[in-house]
Amino acid sequence: MKNLKTVDQAKKEIATLQRFIDLVESFQPETLKEQIIKEYAYIGSIEKVAIKVYELGYSKSDGNPYEKGDITNIIIGKPANDLHKLIKSGYLKKTRHSRRKIEKYSW
Repeated sequence: MKNLKTVDQAKKEIATLQRFIDLVESFQPETLKEQIIKEYAYIGSIEKVAIKVYELGYSKSDGNPYEKGDITNIIIGKPANDLHKLIKSGYLKKTRHSRRKIEKYSW
C-alpha cells in the first residue's frame, strides 16, 4: 500500500481490482492481438509476452518471433475492446517517465 487509505478508498480500490480480474479471466482471445493483450495482463512484461507468444506457436509471416517493438505497437494501438483500453492506459502510465526522457531529447 503506497499511501494510507481510508476504508472507503480501500473498498473502492478492491472493487476496481476485482472488476479488472474478472474482465481478464473471462476474456476469450480470438486473434493474436487479443492473445497478446491477455498475456500482457497476466505477465506485465513486453519481453516476456514476446517469448510466451512464440512458445504458443505464433511468429511473424517470415517465421521470426515477435519482438518487443511489435508487442508494444499492438498494446499502444487503437483499442478494440475494454480489456485493451485498460491495458493500453496502464501501459502508457507505466512508461510515461521513460517516454518523457525520449521526447525531451528528440530533435
